[in-house]
This record gives sequence, structure tokens and C-alpha cells, in this order.
Amino acid sequence: MLEEELSLEVLRSIPQGTGMLWDKIEEFKKQLASISGTMKHNSGEKQSDEMKEVFPLKQHLSNGLYTREIFMPKGSFVVSMVHKQNHPSFLLSGRVSYLTDQGLVETITAPHVIQTQEGAQRVLFIHEDTSWCCVYRTDAKTFEEAEADVYADSYKELPQEVIKKRKLCQE
Repeated sequence: MLEEELSLEVLRSIPQGTGMLWDKIEEFKKQLASISGTMKHNSGEKQSDEMKEVFPLKQHLSNGLYTREIFMPKGSFVVSMVHKQNHPSFLLSGRVSYLTDQGLVETITAPHVIQTQEGAQRVLFIHEDTSWCCVYRTDAKTFEEAEADVYADSYKELPQEVIKKRKLCQE
């Protein structure tokens, strides 16, 4: 129980103060990167062998849809890439706490559906082994192209109108 309480406090501490939530998440990512064993993945790159082992990913491309199902082990903190489009996200199994677009912490248990909005970036703590699935629209022909089409590594890669609209929600 102490681990769970501590993880929720960490999530709650990210949006403290003023400024854009994306920048606060970037600061948190830098803090995580200083911890031994932290893994990083950029959009459009092949998963490293270490990532494949710890966070196995099942991907499908068919009829203009890209589906990703990722397994995330209990006790992990996960910082997603920035989503470039609105899409459904499905918590298939497990329980997670995540930082909402408004900077609040929400805990959800499977089964659960979230309508992810363009510009969203998730920070999650995984309470139980979890499977999470997202479905996107894309004309990409490879998994790497599809991933680069639907995700950005930084909010600065988003169109300016999205940044301006989202910034209002995050201040």
C-alpha cells in the first residue's frame, strides 16, 4: 500500500505550479531518465530488445487502422508519446493511475474506455500487470511509419492551433 500511495503522490506532483502540463511532463521524463534501468522509446523507431522484453507490443495494420496493444508490468511508471489524433484507448486488463489532461490523477480498473484527445500525453503508474490498447486511423504501410504518423515525441511537433487550444486547458 505504501508503494501505491507514493506513486500517486509522484503523479500529483507533476503539474504543480504554473506552466504547461507538457513541459512539466518533460521535466518528469528527465528525472526518470536519471534513474538506472529507465527505458526510452521514440516514435517511429523499432522497439529495443529490452523494451520488447519488458513492454511487449502487439501491432496490427489493416484497412487504414493501426492497433497497438502494450503490456505494462506492475510497478512501472510510463510516459507516453504525444498523441497526434483523437482515438479510443482501451484498458483491457489491470489497474492504473494516470495524469489527466487537466493535471488531475485518476485511477481506473479494466475494463475501461478513454477517448484520447489530440495532444494528450499520458503519465501512468501501473498498479497491476496491465494491457492497454489504442486504435488509430492511418495510411501508413509499416508499424514504424504508423507510429510516427500517430505520435509525436514532443508537443512542439503538433500544429500550432492544437498547442494553443490545449494550452488553455492546461494552465
